[in-house]
Amino acid sequence: MAGAKVGIITLLFCATILLGWKPEHASAKVCPLVCFKAAYMICPHPPHKKLRPVCNCCLAKPHCKLYRHDGTVICTAAG
Repeated sequence: MAGAKVGIITLLFCATILLGWKPEHASAKVCPLVCFKAAYMICPHPPHKKLRPVCNCCLAKPHCKLYRHDGTVICTAAG
């Protein structure tokens, strides 16, 4: 049983090398576990349209802004 597991792992490792998988090309985004109480969100596309806000700017599309009920900006998503 242990020999079969080692064989499968070795096979998968060889396959990733042969197929050219490069871990540095993998993209992962780590977002904080903070949820702002935003009233709305505005993004460049569609322009000037109030959208349902996401939890924080890390989860928003690039250049979108989260706003409070009074209209002040909470944050701007990185682009």
